[in-house]
Amino acid sequence: MKIVHLCLSSFYIDEFGYQENLIPKYNKKDGHEVTIIASTFTYNKTNGEPSTVDVGEYINNDGVKVIRVDYKYNFWGFFNDKIKIFDGTYQLLERENPDIIFCHGIQFLDLYNVTKYVEKHPNCKLIADTHATEANSGKNFISRELLHKIIYKRAIQKSLKNIEKIYAIAPGCKYFAEEMYSIPSSKIEYLFLGADTDEINFENQNKIRNKIRNDLNIAAEDFVVITGGKITKRKNIDALLSAIKKIDKDNIKVIIFGAINTNIKEKLLQKIHQDKRVSFIGWIDSKDVYNYYLASDLAVFPGSKSALWEQAICCGLPLICKEWSGMKYVDVGGNCIFWDNDIEELRMNIESLMEDTKKYESMRSIALTKGYETFSYEIISRKALS
Repeated sequence: MKIVHLCLSSFYIDEFGYQENLIPKYNKKDGHEVTIIASTFTYNKTNGEPSTVDVGEYINNDGVKVIRVDYKYNFWGFFNDKIKIFDGTYQLLERENPDIIFCHGIQFLDLYNVTKYVEKHPNCKLIADTHATEANSGKNFISRELLHKIIYKRAIQKSLKNIEKIYAIAPGCKYFAEEMYSIPSSKIEYLFLGADTDEINFENQNKIRNKIRNDLNIAAEDFVVITGGKITKRKNIDALLSAIKKIDKDNIKVIIFGAINTNIKEKLLQKIHQDKRVSFIGWIDSKDVYNYYLASDLAVFPGSKSALWEQAICCGLPLICKEWSGMKYVDVGGNCIFWDNDIEELRMNIESLMEDTKKYESMRSIALTKGYETFSYEIISRKALS
């Protein structure tokens, strides 16, 4: 089939491990013809800030055609970032002539043009997902009551009859879609985030583990905690560092990867450098993240939700993560410990997994079996088209 993925509701970042990267990758791998139509919004890997790229067309590293488009009405300035009407969306769909359109996000007014195309081409099926929750969207009165409950809701409601299915990536997204846009529950299914399981090299795990640990001067018997990503204040890495400081053991090590947001960088790096057991390795390619997971023993994410959670699970890592409403689906039977802002509690949870071998191995086994089956993008990408 010919599949067009629309990444116009938010950013699209090349070579990342997000849903809008990996579902197209596995669609292509399964033999479909795939195009991504995306905004110019991306992410600066150096300073951890939002960024833009040029309008244009290219083939990405997965062999997928990417078309970057700009706003249609640039004189609207700041409002463009909210209403999101792009230049030539309808014409691009006519040119690509897809069998399936997958909208990644439904919070954009160009949805009118998408549904206009589907109405004119009834053999083309439209599916969508939504990532919006109370934690990341509609966080002030104007955004919630005007942008979401009126402007986006009108576009979504007008389009609903043309959308085959809306996928919520978490229970919190389903609740938000129902409450904010009055989308019927029957129209929504779950399609969880996952991992690029092609990149998890279990066969050479020992070799990978030894090399990374040697490079970082970490002993084979050390207990390694890993965290990272796009490091903003909401990721709460400071809490992890505080908990680690309370653990009086030389055999615990911490690996932090990613880009630190400018407004917290100086203070966080200062705290990192105060503990010789902590290694900050900076930005790494999304494919290399899996190798660092294979070299580690435990993943800890004390802040906001990230696709890195599911990726860690698929690599067989027990997970300690912040307890968010609607996010407990990452626990598929005992692989996760949920934490609620108490530093001493976080310390105790980490130490318990260092000392209780039976508990640790049980969590690891569940991650490697049920976790892998639940969060593999090879499986998720096929489910999305079903």
